[in-house]
Amino acid sequence: GASVNWKLLEGGVLVIYGNGAMEDLFEVSAQPWKAYKAQITKVVVEEGVIFIGRNAFYGHTAITEVVFPESLMAIEEYAFFGCSGIKNVTIPESVRVIDEKVFSGCTSLESIVIPQGVTEIEQRAFEGCASLKSITIPESVKVIEWNAFSGCTSLKSITIPESVTKIGESAFEGCTSLKSIVIPKGVTMICDFAFDGCTSLTTVTLPAGVKKIEYDVFYECSALTTIYVPAKKTDYYKKRLPEELHDIIVELAPEKKTKAKK
Repeated sequence: GASVNWKLLEGGVLVIYGNGAMEDLFEVSAQPWKAYKAQITKVVVEEGVIFIGRNAFYGHTAITEVVFPESLMAIEEYAFFGCSGIKNVTIPESVRVIDEKVFSGCTSLESIVIPQGVTEIEQRAFEGCASLKSITIPESVKVIEWNAFSGCTSLKSITIPESVTKIGESAFEGCTSLKSIVIPKGVTMICDFAFDGCTSLTTVTLPAGVKKIEYDVFYECSALTTIYVPAKKTDYYKKRLPEELHDIIVELAPEKKTKAKK
């Protein structure tokens, strides 16, 4: 069976060790280390631990560093919610699940690499990460869930991989530094308010076949000047975008199949 223990070392280092999954805590008050909340500045999760439990470090604002093991498979919901002292996180390649609100409100988090193998970025996973400047989303991700990156006000650019099929409701709402976005060709659905309030967004590039663009996807994108669409797709997107955006749709020239030799 699973047996995961903990010890607090000098200098505020909390070590989680043992084998299996940490238990899910349904109340934040059930954190075994809650009495040391002000002292814990670093968390080291040792090899053998496979799940970081729900609410494990919820609201631990003194934590500045987290070290994960290669055995880790999942980080459960709210695990690091509101950990406003964490600046950088490296998630090991073994992780498959980054659950809802895991890093929500981590206002100092500047960069994160999501490992290959994660298939969904869950709802509100990085909501309100106001310092997040760069994020790497791997080719394994198929769905970006609702509000996943809402309020990431420092995010200037993001590359959405071609594996993504759905961009959830308000996924990038209020990402006020985002200047341009390329929707990759795998995306078939962009949900309500996906880019609502992205006030710096000037250009959007759409692929050939987004089947469904829901309500007010680009609401309050006051700087939006151009929506690029593939050749002969203007009418297709006029049926899917609100009338006030029709004038800024610009068709790209058809891709040339062969490059002419000079």
